Amino acid sequence: MTDYAVTPHFRYDTVEDIEASRREKRPVMKTIELCEMRIAGEKNYIPTVPADSIWQVHSGQPITYAERFAEQYRNFKLGNSQTGEGTPLQELVPYGITQAQLSLCRALKIYSIEAVNSLEGIHLKALGVAANELKRMAGAWIADHSSVRSERSELEELRALVEKLQSEKTTAVHVAEEAIEDKIEASAFAAMDDRQLKTYIKERTGQTPMGNPSRETLLRMAEEA
Repeated sequence: MTDYAVTPHFRYDTVEDIEASRREKRPVMKTIELCEMRIAGEKNYIPTVPADSIWQVHSGQPITYAERFAEQYRNFKLGNSQTGEGTPLQELVPYGITQAQLSLCRALKIYSIEAVNSLEGIHLKALGVAANELKRMAGAWIADHSSVRSERSELEELRALVEKLQSEKTTAVHVAEEAIEDKIEASAFAAMDDRQLKTYIKERTGQTPMGNPSRETLLRMAEEA
């Protein structure tokens, strides 16, 4: 069963604190947080567990129902409206869903297109004669929007590729320009004699090369100046 098929609802409840009642020798009440799980296709069955009870254990780490439905739990704690995951069934209006079918889904705690699409077996049969038609509509909506998402993803990939190529082209141009400048500069130094090189180095660095450096050294010093 997918999370789309489960719509959680957190609420407070007041229950007796058995241990405290024994100590006090009188009824002692406490407030706890509960998680109701409204299952798509189940009209009367609503599993209810403490919000801090363990849902599953992953790699040795216990996961509570509050963590499983973290967004709804956060809304509950903030006093906001708690809504299930998925796309509202009203989005199926262009696909032909009727008000009667919407009402049927609400009665069976089916609140999203994804929940309809995930229904199988007895939960799907609970929709009665509308089951196949609703399943078809949900499948068509998901197929259409999967195609749109795929096209958007491809477009984003193309944009990223264009930006990468433009960046690489810009880098290549800069490298080429620097190489040309270096070559021009190198050819200019090659045309200088040793005296001119020493004069250039002094003008650039403020110091005349010491001793009698080789021409190779003078060329290197000129390039680094």
